[in-house]
Amino acid sequence: MPSGKESAVIDDVDRRILHCLQVAPRAPFAVVAQVMGVSEQTVARRFRRLRADGLVRVVGLVNPSRLGQAGWGVRVRCRPSATLEIARALARRDDVGWVSIAAGGAEVVCALRSRSAADRDQLMLDQLPRTAQVHSIDAFAYLHIFRGSSTDDWRLGGQLLAQKDVETLKRTQPVVDDHVEELLPEDEVLVRELAVDGRATYAALASVTGWSEGRVTRRLSQLMSSGVIYLDIDFALREFGFTTQAFVSLTVPPAQLNDVGVALAENDHVMFVGATSGRSSLAASVAFASAEELYLFVTDGLGTLNGVGSVEITLIGTTIKQAGSLLVDGRLAPPRASGRRSA
Repeated sequence: MPSGKESAVIDDVDRRILHCLQVAPRAPFAVVAQVMGVSEQTVARRFRRLRADGLVRVVGLVNPSRLGQAGWGVRVRCRPSATLEIARALARRDDVGWVSIAAGGAEVVCALRSRSAADRDQLMLDQLPRTAQVHSIDAFAYLHIFRGSSTDDWRLGGQLLAQKDVETLKRTQPVVDDHVEELLPEDEVLVRELAVDGRATYAALASVTGWSEGRVTRRLSQLMSSGVIYLDIDFALREFGFTTQAFVSLTVPPAQLNDVGVALAENDHVMFVGATSGRSSLAASVAFASAEELYLFVTDGLGTLNGVGSVEITLIGTTIKQAGSLLVDGRLAPPRASGRRSA
């Protein structure tokens, strides 16, 4: 993977390919090519270059809400000298994502998606409190997600596709029908492989699980249509021009909470927004090309929404891990070698 000091060359074709994959992360390159009006070889070559350069990666993740658990946001205030060590330790956990160090250098912000209350409590009630360098922990549950963890998610560059093209892409993916599906012990190998490469072929998944391709296809469809497994796309955000990232907490009266959440979810700069427990009502992750753009978002965006009370902005200094990918020098680090072929 090239050093992050070497500027990436990303053009409109690259952005449209990635936009298509945000809509349908496992869409065949042939379908993406059809939608874009380019060759399948062009789509495949460009995506593989972007992935090899550490600019993008498709990951499969477990949605804790489908297993009876809430996702959590965690803010860990600690000694500045220990911040990086604590952030890296959190990032090594499979159930922790979006690990960042706040610009002040004394706080780590992360998302916790534990599959069980025992796993959650082991981290928040045992491991972190017993760490001498940790001063305090602020944890809050996500009660409702307005944007994030689905194919109706934040889009790189806003909306670049016609609605008919979006529908064409979505037809390649399982429809989420919210039926109940348990995650079984024999699913673990499949889950681990999807965390490495969310676009791993059915043949590759069959090879690593020891199942037939038919069984892999059926099981993955069951897990995805139930929402137990979802696909996310990690980006090296700074390489795409998003040099200013922040975590925003808002207080909103209950009567306006849904309206404000929906409005934020429609903003191109908001990558994630959810209603939370705790002192704040809403938490959002945002990305901009400059601090001035963030300022305008606060004044012209948040400032015009009825019901927004206090606003707390925490600038992100260093991102250690995104949804499933570690970052090194601003680029996505290669996942562990699986030896399997992906599309």
